[in-house]
Amino acid sequence: MIGYIFIFVAGFVVGALVARKNLDEVNNIVEEAKELAAKAEAELKELKAKQKKPATKRGRKTAVKSKK
Repeated sequence: MIGYIFIFVAGFVVGALVARKNLDEVNNIVEEAKELAAKAEAELKELKAKQKKPATKRGRKTAVKSKK
């Protein structure tokens, strides 16, 4: 039981140290991802704007005669 607790604490400490060492790299990757997401969002809006068709005026439909 004590061994499991020791392994958990050791893993937590090692994980914190590794994350601290690579923090700058992770922040750079996150910034790049945000920039790419913004570009993709802008491109998607542009494509949606091009895809919209102008409203077409439809003719008047003839009335259907009801049977009585």
